Amino acid sequence: MRFDTVLTQAERSVLPTEVAALRLPRRRLARGVSVSRDGRGRPWQFQAVVDDRDESWTFDRQGDTHRDRYADGVLHSVDGPGEVSFPRSGAVAPAVRMLTPEMLLLWGPPASYSPVLVQRIKGHWLLFTFEHEHDPAHRRTLVIDERDGIAHRSYEADRITMITSVRVLDDDEPIPPRPRFPRLQEWPSVEY
Repeated sequence: MRFDTVLTQAERSVLPTEVAALRLPRRRLARGVSVSRDGRGRPWQFQAVVDDRDESWTFDRQGDTHRDRYADGVLHSVDGPGEVSFPRSGAVAPAVRMLTPEMLLLWGPPASYSPVLVQRIKGHWLLFTFEHEHDPAHRRTLVIDERDGIAHRSYEADRITMITSVRVLDDDEPIPPRPRFPRLQEWPSVEY
């Protein structure tokens, strides 16, 4: 990865592979929070378990009565079961993709965004800036920890999402039950 300079098209095309190489395939439990940038919606918390070895995940969102899940090529959502590929399955629960950030729809065609800049922040944090193909002033950012290859922060035009905790689950450890989310007292502090 080249830092602190505008990326060429060739450099942009290899970034998803370089990002994926940062992460060892494991089963991870992550918790986080997301909020609309317009200030109208309340922040909501989530829990995700993603196993990129067997391409499965579960997702619980605060306030939802169901658990979205994906396994064996089948997505189970509030709309019922349906066959879909692992990369496409995250459309139902975009926060799941933060644990496999190379699958986010940000890396260029067919997406309308493309990475233009990578910067190192405070040692091991990588700040990716993406610009829209029709308006370079329209930007999104993503912060990935190069120690685990996970996107810990996503700043989109309409939403901010932050992973607040992540840990590797043992292979024999069961998927945690649907959580009871504690009342969010304040927005988590950003520490780099």
